[in-house]
Amino acid sequence: MDPMTDPHTNVPRTLPRWKLVLFSGILALVVLSVLEIGARVMLRVTRGFDGKHLYQYAFDPYKNILPTPNFVDRRGIEHNSVGFRRSSEVTREKPAGTYRVFLMGGSTAYGIGGLWPHLQRDYTVLDNSQTIDAYLERALADSLPGVNVEVINAAITSTWTHHHLIYLNQSILGYDPDMVLFLDGYNDFFHFLPNHDQFASYSYNLQSRVIMGDPTIKALLASNGWWLFRKSAAAHLASRAARTVVQFVRRDRGPAPLDPDSALAAMRRTFDRSALKMIERIGLILEAEHVHAVFMLQPLLVLERDRRGAPAVERELFEFNVASYRTNYEEFMRGAVGYVGPAEQAVADEVGAEFIDLTRIYDGVEGQVYTDYAHLTPLGNEVVALNVLQRVLPMIRRDLAEAADSAR
Repeated sequence: MDPMTDPHTNVPRTLPRWKLVLFSGILALVVLSVLEIGARVMLRVTRGFDGKHLYQYAFDPYKNILPTPNFVDRRGIEHNSVGFRRSSEVTREKPAGTYRVFLMGGSTAYGIGGLWPHLQRDYTVLDNSQTIDAYLERALADSLPGVNVEVINAAITSTWTHHHLIYLNQSILGYDPDMVLFLDGYNDFFHFLPNHDQFASYSYNLQSRVIMGDPTIKALLASNGWWLFRKSAAAHLASRAARTVVQFVRRDRGPAPLDPDSALAAMRRTFDRSALKMIERIGLILEAEHVHAVFMLQPLLVLERDRRGAPAVERELFEFNVASYRTNYEEFMRGAVGYVGPAEQAVADEVGAEFIDLTRIYDGVEGQVYTDYAHLTPLGNEVVALNVLQRVLPMIRRDLAEAADSAR
């Protein structure tokens, strides 16, 4: 006799409602647990998940984002306890006999991997030994035997020049730097909308605006969704997959053509009142603090149409770069660089800073130096570091000689 059938009426028995709710809850919990464990295993295998940090960036109350303190990607990325991309800690009080250099900038300075895996997966992740600061620190140590040189990576992906101004005052100057290097370009001068404003237009603060704005249903969903993205591996993977689907659906819309003349005219006005002003103010602050400021204009793939030494895969990356952006984008970017370089040089001269134009350093270099539109291979980072070394080494030697004379 079926135990689920009433023997007197031969009618199937039904479970009490509380048992149905309990069993359904247990089943849902088991399914979610399996999904969460599976997602954690997948992230560990594919993304170097350390079991603690699902997201590489944390909220910062002043500049919006900061590399997550103590973050570890087991494929080679490590942050120290204050979010510098460095495995060792940096003492606030500079050790005696130490020359301290900070590298600031966006994702190129940080050393992010290639963002076009559909074209190439060789450089998905660059480890801490393959970044610009690592190459420069080793090169300076070789050039200055007996001197303890620190080159500290304080770059933050997606930042603009106004973040440098904030970060310097918030934190970096408290570490008593001798020199600060700023590697910027793409994030700042491609803007050509007339209402662009560095402090108001920064896209990465939109999420906090929603959550901290009016208490709407959208704000509630955004807040809980963000919590899940940061805490649940399954939600994290699902969110990334959803973004990929959205990008795939949108890619066939095609970018609108760009009028290079009007875009360049708008860019010049926007750049002068935003990024260039930030550079001027940064230079004045560091001059007052007796810290060397070195502003650098980053290399860009779109400028490399005729680069001697580029391998086939880099030419493929270049063609994708030009084809996937707006019509006339290459012409616009060449014009933008032609304006931005001299403008930054003039401001650097006015505030007693150095300016290094890195946009043409790869001509004749044999091998792949770009992983996508602006990010670099280990070779690309090493070439940047060696070019910077040539410019800053005489400055550092002068500083060391003056310090030695003062100590006598």
